Parts: sequence; C-alpha cells; structure tokens
Amino acid sequence: MVWKVQNARPVCAAGVVAAAVLAAVPETAFAAGAEYPDNGTIAIGRGCAWAANPSDGLAFQYNPAGLAQQRGLRLYADARLAKQNVRFTSTSIKGDPIENSADAFLGPSGALTYGVGPAGPLSELTFALGATGPSAIGIVNYPHKGVQRYALTETDYFIGYYSASVAAGWGDWLRVGVTGQLAHGSAKFSQAVFSGEYPGTEPEKDSYATFEGSNTVLPTGVLGLTVLPRPDLAIGLSWRPAMDFAADGTLKTEVPEWAKANAKQVGDQAQLQLKFADVVRLGVQYKPSTRWDIELDAVYERWSVLKEVRVHTKNVTVVPSFAPAKPVKVDDIVFPHDYKDTWSVRLGGDYQAITDRLALRGGYLYESNAAPSKTVSVDFPNWSRHVASVGASVRAFGAWIDLAYAHHFVDTQVVTDSVVVQQTTPQILPGFDPVKPAVVGNGTYEASMDILSLSLRVPFGDLSGNL
Repeated sequence: MVWKVQNARPVCAAGVVAAAVLAAVPETAFAAGAEYPDNGTIAIGRGCAWAANPSDGLAFQYNPAGLAQQRGLRLYADARLAKQNVRFTSTSIKGDPIENSADAFLGPSGALTYGVGPAGPLSELTFALGATGPSAIGIVNYPHKGVQRYALTETDYFIGYYSASVAAGWGDWLRVGVTGQLAHGSAKFSQAVFSGEYPGTEPEKDSYATFEGSNTVLPTGVLGLTVLPRPDLAIGLSWRPAMDFAADGTLKTEVPEWAKANAKQVGDQAQLQLKFADVVRLGVQYKPSTRWDIELDAVYERWSVLKEVRVHTKNVTVVPSFAPAKPVKVDDIVFPHDYKDTWSVRLGGDYQAITDRLALRGGYLYESNAAPSKTVSVDFPNWSRHVASVGASVRAFGAWIDLAYAHHFVDTQVVTDSVVVQQTTPQILPGFDPVKPAVVGNGTYEASMDILSLSLRVPFGDLSGNL
C-alpha cells in the first residue's frame, strides 16, 4: 500500500443527459448509506465507540454533552488520511478488472473550546467552535474506458460542517449539549454515457460528462445527553436530524467528434437533490478506575429516507441540427436507490499505560449495508464491514499527540441481479427507436480501506493564564 495525498449518427442530447446522470454518484460524497465511520483520532483508535462521554474536541460531532467536562481553553487539531481500495470484475461488460487509482484522501477537523466551570445553577459550562470534513472518500479515479465507466470515472468533492456548540452540566450526574452546524459542500463527478444508435457498449460511442456544483449552506445540528448514574458509568445519547441537500451546478459534456454536428445543448443549469439520514448514537462507558475504560456503542442511521437521487434540470434543451425550431427539453433525471436503514455496533476502550503520559487504545466495529445487492456499484463501495483499530496518545510539553490506525474489512459483493444500467442519450433522429440501456452492474466487487489519523490536543488553561 502506497500513501500519497491529493487533496448523422444519433447523438442528440449526448452531452446533456451524460452530465445529468452523474446524480447516480453523489452519495459517494456524503454513511453506512454514504459515509464510513468516523472522524477523530481518539474515536478511530477505539473502534469509533465514543458517544457515551467523549472528552476531546470532536465531542461536538459525536455527543456535544461531552464538551461540558472540558475546563479552560483547549485547541484540538486533527488530520486523517483514508485510502479506499476498490476492485471490480464485471460480468456485464467484457474487459479487464479495474481498480481505484486515487491517492489517499486528506480529511481535516478542528475545534477550539473554553470551559468556564461552574456558572450559576450549572456545575459545568463550555462553549466551542469547530469544523470537520466528511467521513467519506472525496477523490476516486477509475480508468476512463474501464468496465465501470457508465457508473463513474472520477470524483472530486469536499463537504465541511462548520459548528458552534454549548454544553452544560447539572450536579455530577447530568450533561447536555447542542451543536449548531452549517454544511457547505462542492462536488465534481465524471461519467460515461452511451450515445450509439443501437444497443451496445462500444467505447468509441461514449460521451463523457461532468457535473460540477455546490450548495450554499445547509443548517443542521447535533443534540446530546449524557447521564452519569454513578462515578464509574456514563450513558450517552445523541441525534443528528435528517437533511434535504440541494446543490446548484452545471452540466458540461465531451462528445465524440462524429457527433458534434448533430445537435447542440442550450442551457447548462441543474440542481442535485438528495436526502441525508437521521443518525442516532447510544453509548455505555464503564470506567472503574482512572487507568482504563471500555465502551459499547450502537449507532442507527435511517437511510431508508434515500429512495432516489434526482437531478432537476433548469431550462436545459437540446437543439437538433436538422430541426433547429424543435428543441427537446431534458427532463429531470431520477435514480432509484431504495436504501435500507443501517446499524453498527462498536466496542473499544483506553488503557493508561503510564498515568498522564501514555495511553493505549483499541477497538472493533461492525456496520451493516444500506444498499441492496441490485443497486451495488463502484460509485459507493462502503458496504457492510468489520473494522479493527489501534491507537495511542503521548503527552509532551503539556500537549497530547494522538495517533490511530484502522483497517476496514469490507464484505465482497457478488452481484447477479443488478438493476444498474448504462445511461443512454435520448433518441431524436427520425426512424430510430430509443436505445435500450445495457445492464452494467453485475460482477464481483472487492473493497477495503486503510485509515491513518493524527491529532494534537493543547490545553492552554483558563483565560487568566492559570495552567
């Protein structure tokens, strides 16, 4: 494994529809349904079991109630490299197996927190500002003419969650927290579309299209609660609500030379529309001493809300060269996904090998699959998985340095009932029937993932200068 970082032939509407069909891909950018678990070096090192009583800066994402226990001014900076390994052997299209050649994807996160301590009736009060990138792979590259080309050739995207949090404690038994977030993302996807006059998969008859767009800001948030019924036990619960995501963008196309004289595209504006799932986390942490703890989490994601992905075209037409007075409207493009709700079980913990100097951690995670077999494709290789992880924290010069590694054993998918078909251009030439799209999703899908994460935690103390 190498770690690199990259932050009169009928074509008609070949370009227009080619770009629009990229709506089949965007879930790559965004859980079991479209993300993998999870961000944060400490969390990754302990199998992402970090919902009961998280104590680092990324508590604003897992369970903001955990922020309440932080005192003074603290800086948290995190960077994660994720390498997605994918191999697809098609039984639908003749050709060599393909692999993802993209470099490791860099995902940053950060937070600044200040805990004021007791405030009036509150035993604890903390404020935080933070930002986190996606727990997903933003860059994927497949062969331009590979057997997967009708699903995806490449992606380049990023989505950030810009956050503000407040958390408070009552006595020594209850903590609550809320995070308000603005999500902003940009995305660029490319894909092949078959533009031949008869059914087929000849590469020379393909058009290539790119959707590129971004949203403004999407408000969302996280609510969290932690109950401590006794000193050695913490029970945490958090919820991120479902979201409707819409990104405005353009549809750009590259058609074969022989097709350029047949039609032209007028207009290029479109909007990508999809839904994100509710995410509910429940964690139970047992900490019998200051030396060690163990935590068991369950996470539920309501991906059944994602029935389809839609590209809404805005006054996009195709004007045939032989009938310029009769433009053809490009309708909305709809892709059914029929995702299922998913769940994961996470087990992990920490051990203080040298008190206040060196901590070791490890964990395990299982996550179910959102996509039914018939809709599996290379655009979203995050199928059901087992994850093993290890991590450590070292204190030096008053700061903590955290390191974690996780390997994702993704279940191989053997698909024989695929409903994933190539996208084809509309037929506008007289005397030709619409081209029946070929099924392109059958075959064997193999995947795995390696994640390396590093973070820095700096406790500055309170604003008066006390350390």
